[in-house]
Amino acid sequence: MRHTKGISKKMRELSNQAYERELRKELENLAGKFTLWQENELGIWDLEEAIHQFHNGAARELYKRYTMLSPELVLPYALYKNIIAYEELPKEIADEIKMRTALYRNN
Repeated sequence: MRHTKGISKKMRELSNQAYERELRKELENLAGKFTLWQENELGIWDLEEAIHQFHNGAARELYKRYTMLSPELVLPYALYKNIIAYEELPKEIADEIKMRTALYRNN
């Protein structure tokens, strides 16, 4: 569906916000591993493995999701996963995006 430039811009901004929110959550989990390592509750090799898992797992998946998919596909996912709130969506497209969350309910 075609949107005005303003709506398209807002959708890109929301998609970027969703990316940042998910990445922040994953980085906070990784930061917790660093804290455990600093407190000698996690070995250096376990920390190295956690970094490796983050890089090859969560970081890569998020990058692919948010850079390869259009906001029209990302926003329904982000809404379904409660990464963004319905109230954050532009009112002109909120119902359309909410309707598209069905794509993710069935998977």
